[in-house]
Amino acid sequence: MSKQIVFNATTRLAFPVVACLIATTARPQEADQRQATLEEVTVTAERFNATVQTSPVAITAISSEGLEELQVTNVLQAASEIPGIVITPSTGSSSSARIVLRGAGQEQGGINFDPAVGIYIDNVYQPRINGAFFDFFDIERLETLRGPQGTLYGRNTSGGAIKIETLRPSFDWAWQAQVSAGNWDAREAKLYVSGPIADKLAFAASGVMRERDGYIWGTAYNQRIGDMDRRAERVKLLYTPTEKFEIELAAYAMQDDSDPGIGVPLTVLPGVVLPEARPGRDLTVTETFGPLSSKLRNQGAALNAVYSVSDALQIHSITGYGDLETESSGNTLWITAAAQATGDGRLNLGAAGQGTLDDEFWSQEFNATYTGEHLKGVIGVYYFDEQGSSRSLTDNLSPTIDQDRGTEASAVFGQATYTLDNGLGFTAGIRYTREVADFTQFYRLQLSQPQSDSETFEGTSPKVAVNWQINPDLLTYASWTKGFKSGGFNPVPPASNVGVPGQIGKPTPYDEETVDSYEVGVKYTTPNGLFRINVAAFRAEYEGLQLPVFFPGTSTSYTSNASNATVEGIEFEPTWQVFESLQLYGNGSITTGKYTEPFVCSGANTTFRDCQANKLKGLIPERYVAGFRWTPNLPLPGQLRINGSWYYNDHYFNNVANEGPLVQTEAVDIYNASIGWTSEDDRWNVLFDCRNVADKHYVLAGLQLANATQPAVTGYPNEPRAYMLRFGVNFE
Repeated sequence: MSKQIVFNATTRLAFPVVACLIATTARPQEADQRQATLEEVTVTAERFNATVQTSPVAITAISSEGLEELQVTNVLQAASEIPGIVITPSTGSSSSARIVLRGAGQEQGGINFDPAVGIYIDNVYQPRINGAFFDFFDIERLETLRGPQGTLYGRNTSGGAIKIETLRPSFDWAWQAQVSAGNWDAREAKLYVSGPIADKLAFAASGVMRERDGYIWGTAYNQRIGDMDRRAERVKLLYTPTEKFEIELAAYAMQDDSDPGIGVPLTVLPGVVLPEARPGRDLTVTETFGPLSSKLRNQGAALNAVYSVSDALQIHSITGYGDLETESSGNTLWITAAAQATGDGRLNLGAAGQGTLDDEFWSQEFNATYTGEHLKGVIGVYYFDEQGSSRSLTDNLSPTIDQDRGTEASAVFGQATYTLDNGLGFTAGIRYTREVADFTQFYRLQLSQPQSDSETFEGTSPKVAVNWQINPDLLTYASWTKGFKSGGFNPVPPASNVGVPGQIGKPTPYDEETVDSYEVGVKYTTPNGLFRINVAAFRAEYEGLQLPVFFPGTSTSYTSNASNATVEGIEFEPTWQVFESLQLYGNGSITTGKYTEPFVCSGANTTFRDCQANKLKGLIPERYVAGFRWTPNLPLPGQLRINGSWYYNDHYFNNVANEGPLVQTEAVDIYNASIGWTSEDDRWNVLFDCRNVADKHYVLAGLQLANATQPAVTGYPNEPRAYMLRFGVNFE
């Protein structure tokens, strides 16, 4: 690791270290004021129940109470609580997520591109990034595992995994509800209820509704555009016929009728007179117009069954199913590529037609876990089948482009840890994956018959680690893990010379991506339980890094195993319970990365060049969060809660070519705050929260389309200041 990184890490860690010394040397009279200790969150990162502090992996976990305190209501907002991660909407989409963790990620949606950061809901892998911005209300905890998780988890987790566990049905009646209203005509409603159906059968049901007017003014419409309209429902059943056997069934549905992602032109093609398209322009106004309709329907189920053979041995079955459908008219990816000047200087999106996507999957895993005095381990098998199709239609709904992808994946895995009496543990694990991908494309206006291809991808993901629980308060660990992300196919128009340079367009496969990850970490909690700090340092060596590249003058991109790369950094998470009424918390990451082999990418002026010296796309050099939670003792009925946080995000590049400052996301400081009240019996609560208090405006994501004389850039702005007043009730 470079000296500069070590120096920066040392200076950034100075405050928490000093805080630790203060906490451990507190005067007796101060200690009397500190009655509350830090919350311990139970996680299943290694397939066993443990706490974050006893899990020898880099993991961030937030409980349901923590999510409520931080006002994290979806995956996008969770980004500020996770070191080293980028979570933004994909360009041109309101429901698809770009997730990059430790330099690994995938931002392209659709059926052809798999994420590098796996998302799991109730232990079931979600293969598409479409619909990733699901809303939280019945969440028990959110776990984020940083670094490759190829040994224990399903498919394509070379960057990490985000696990969402929903609330378990209760045999005691409980319900809660919340209604909210805010600026931009925002309105929300949430409901959760749980209780017994019979002696050994319980249920839970929840629903979320979120609506909000757009915050970008569309000059062509003379109104705000980019409206949000989302709903989600979940039903769960828990059946416990015996003390040794239980079944939990969850079924969910999500509906998203929001406008697609709205872009703001920053530069435009030659011949288009639009003085507003310039650096430093107002990011809350756009001159583009065209079709804005989109629809997403996502439903699925998870069936988790557990049989306890003994206190030490358990058999698990995890069954998953999902069905995703999307429709869109036009696509804002075409904002500049297909733009035409009109008499009044507006940019017309043009008649891009209609597109549909249908994707269906099911998965099955069986595993056995054993927990003994010295030995714990898990072995299992996994199967996954997915069938996806994409259709492009003209305005009269005639098909023009058909794409079909089938994926069949199977894996066998195992991992075991043996711990000596002195707390020294040794871990070894391995996973073998085999995946068969079939792809067919039919460009009906160019060919009389479809084109098809098939590829098989295989990978072995071992892990070797050592950890030492020096005492109940201090854990150290070191590990080597290999991650695997399968390859796929690029849809390439037959009449175009886009895709692999010099090759006539056809379905073009790209190979798997692998990573060797080395990590050392320390987790420490003071004996009085008032201060803790977790630190992880890592080095990831990627081979065959999958990179999305846009080709000159087009909105067509392809994925290529462009180069190898190395990413290294340090992440830290300090928390200090200063008094019972005051908690300080934070997290941070310092990361650097480089390509280690030459590769060719497209420049802004339609030229190709060696891009080895470029910065990695989506890699944030520095990222810090600091916040507080204060519950002052006031002569008032109930309890007042005040929260505040500062979030700093360093600048990073949104394209592989590193072209143009307009396509970069600039360094920015964001402030969030909230004040709430809870009644003495915890039944009633009121909360006012405000995100982006300073109303900062910046380009959250950018898209650049190359042109020989004047490259076109479209920016997708962040959400401006947003505040909500929430009223809730809770009966347990």
